[in-house]
Amino acid sequence: MFKKVIPVILAILVFVVAFVLLQPAPSASVVVAAHDLRAGHFLTESDVELRALPANAVAPDAATDIAAVVGQSLRIDRGTGDVIRSTQLGELITLQPDERAMAININDTTGIAGLLLPGQKVGVVATIANQAFDTQGFFSKAVIEGLRVLYIDPRFAASPVNSVQAVSTPDSMTGFKSTVQERSQKGVVVLAVPIRLQTILYDFTSAKAGSEARQVNAIELLVALSTADGAHITLYLMPGEDITDFSSPGLWLPDMVVTPQTTATTTPTPTVETP
Repeated sequence: MFKKVIPVILAILVFVVAFVLLQPAPSASVVVAAHDLRAGHFLTESDVELRALPANAVAPDAATDIAAVVGQSLRIDRGTGDVIRSTQLGELITLQPDERAMAININDTTGIAGLLLPGQKVGVVATIANQAFDTQGFFSKAVIEGLRVLYIDPRFAASPVNSVQAVSTPDSMTGFKSTVQERSQKGVVVLAVPIRLQTILYDFTSAKAGSEARQVNAIELLVALSTADGAHITLYLMPGEDITDFSSPGLWLPDMVVTPQTTATTTPTPTVETP
């Protein structure tokens, strides 16, 4: 009797497992772009549509209501079928009365490898080729802090998890094929620059010399550094809070070259023996 029951139990188990595996994954309706959309575009009903996607693949901030996104502008470009997320909506650039927006060309080395987000604050290190002295070299100094990131080129922006994106391209044989598009290693970042004069301090106390200060307009300084031959801008990311000030006396690179000094050889004093 027991031997006859075992096949029945196994058949029921197989049926239950198959039933569970064949059940469609839970889905969620999200708002996607109906066609290619450019950053800054104000969305209309014809720009978006609802599409069912697997619930486990939907971002927490994915828009689910068409009415909630219509009339809002896009912060970044969106391609056909891309999910519209709430963090991608809103004014592209918002400035305070005492700020002006400036675009800076950066690359992986000078732009923190694209790991920048709107709202973060950065500082600027200026590096200048100096040929005014007998020894040619580079002078480097942190000059400005607290510049707010307004926008970063999406082709340059990186994610700590994923730095490549899959794109679909037409193919005459198969219709469409999926390729991997590498993240661009250079791009543009837009910064909110204060219009008030900035004080740049040259602290020479460690060298037992008097300190000096220069007042500059940050807008003019960034333009000069961006266009002058032999000058470069490097951004560094600042913490969100509890910022610790640091001293930047400036570094003249040839001073880092230290060579061994010749040690004087002591000449022995001749002695005279007394007979």
